[in-house]
Amino acid sequence: MKAREQQQSFETVLADSFRSHERRMVRYMTENREKYLASARFIDCNVKDQDFVFSRIAFAVLSANTPFDSSVKALNYVLENRGAASRVDIQEFQCFPAKADFVNALHDACVADHTRFLRKEIESWSTYRYRLQREVKGLGIAKASFAVSLLYPLTADLACIDTWMQKVFLGNTAFKTLGRAAYEIVEAKVRNYARRVGVGTFIAQWMIWDHARGGMHNEHAIFPGSHKDANE
Repeated sequence: MKAREQQQSFETVLADSFRSHERRMVRYMTENREKYLASARFIDCNVKDQDFVFSRIAFAVLSANTPFDSSVKALNYVLENRGAASRVDIQEFQCFPAKADFVNALHDACVADHTRFLRKEIESWSTYRYRLQREVKGLGIAKASFAVSLLYPLTADLACIDTWMQKVFLGNTAFKTLGRAAYEIVEAKVRNYARRVGVGTFIAQWMIWDHARGGMHNEHAIFPGSHKDANE
């Protein structure tokens, strides 16, 4: 009985801690809503442009298990060496060698027909995400979700449940691969916050991600030549 009481006490402490964190998180989301909407509009992708499509999916591939800043440098390298990234050079950016093969194949496929990587009218966001995961090597569920979200930042009804998001909602201290059911349960929680604040699911995830990392707003302004004028 004592063990059960201790477990219940521990769970109560965790619940209270999350509620306190949640209040701060929702306040951050509410106060910064317009800022994130503006950032999402700024990176909104021209999906008719194959370079835009390539750069966003490539970044999702490169950022898997790689620090954000290193991923940005890797993207710059890949864009300077389109279709010819080196397995040796890519390691300079904390990427494993096969990522060079992945982004080279992606580049060739985008040149042939980049529209194959866009959402079809008959697809739900989730169906589209899983198709992209199957068709692009190097994408797990989280990074396939991220790729879709970078392509459609204002409307994507998906969330990238990475290490930081798992820490917030699951208490994990390191990234764990989630099955579809577990992934979608956490994603549904993010969707609820999105509705509460009045933004798309990806934008809500973006806010929660930034808040979890200390409230530093990362604008994701990392795609050379792909932005519209900020005043438009």
